[in-house]
Amino acid sequence: MKTYFIAIMMMVFPCILHSQDQNAPVRLKQINIVKTNYQNSKDGEIVNKTVVFKDGKLQTITTSDVVQHFFYNPKGLLDKTVKDKVGSEWKEVVNYSYDADNNITKFIKKYQEGNDYITKTVTFGYEGARVKVITKKSTNHQNVVDDVEYIVENGIIVRRTTRDRNKAIIGKIEYVYINDNVAKHKGLVGDKISRTYTFDDKKSVDQLIVQSLFGDNYKVIVPMISYHEEEFSFEAISYNNEMNFSPSSTVLVGVSRKYKYNKLNFPISCSQIEENGIVKTEKTFIYE
Repeated sequence: MKTYFIAIMMMVFPCILHSQDQNAPVRLKQINIVKTNYQNSKDGEIVNKTVVFKDGKLQTITTSDVVQHFFYNPKGLLDKTVKDKVGSEWKEVVNYSYDADNNITKFIKKYQEGNDYITKTVTFGYEGARVKVITKKSTNHQNVVDDVEYIVENGIIVRRTTRDRNKAIIGKIEYVYINDNVAKHKGLVGDKISRTYTFDDKKSVDQLIVQSLFGDNYKVIVPMISYHEEEFSFEAISYNNEMNFSPSSTVLVGVSRKYKYNKLNFPISCSQIEENGIVKTEKTFIYE
């Protein structure tokens, strides 16, 4: 009987291992980015960027002279980022705070602007479906710089309203989603430019990154943070990979992308071109 049991286990064990491998989380190891700008030269100005991960979590973003480090709190949520410039005392520090439910409550950015050292503080208040966001700067005597309200429905942001010091609405944007992708930004008040996005049918590498940074609430946190941090885009919360960006005005430049994928349907490379042809970006994605 004992021999029979061992034989059964020897047959089953490889199946268990295979099942675990199939269900293992996909983890990024590195992203290599080469951006070429032909604005002032036929050869183009080339910027290299390297993004490094550890255990699937973003660790550093490095260009030729700037390194950004990422730090996490005990829950694994993004706690702090620090940018340093090689050979300089220049530094930029961002801190993130959360409540017991892992909703972001505060964003503090300390940076230099000209000869001024600025502290920008963004606070997030949750009132049912509304998130009220107030931005203040240490160098601004008006105190409140931005007064913004987001509306959340079914776990995603559907509207953004901006008010002036007198609480009058000066900007309103609605967001349209198709198949869990951010399909359109519709400007209704103030900036009335519509921004339209199309996606592939594969698994998003950007979503993989932001979910590991901000946890289960990333679909609300990332759109709000994207207004303040260029490393994050609103569309990063989409389930699929962004292929085209088409604005309704020539004030903005359209973007198109082509991808190659691995067997798990995640991108291994992305070729991006701004439709004016001036800026081209090549990305390669390496997984663990």
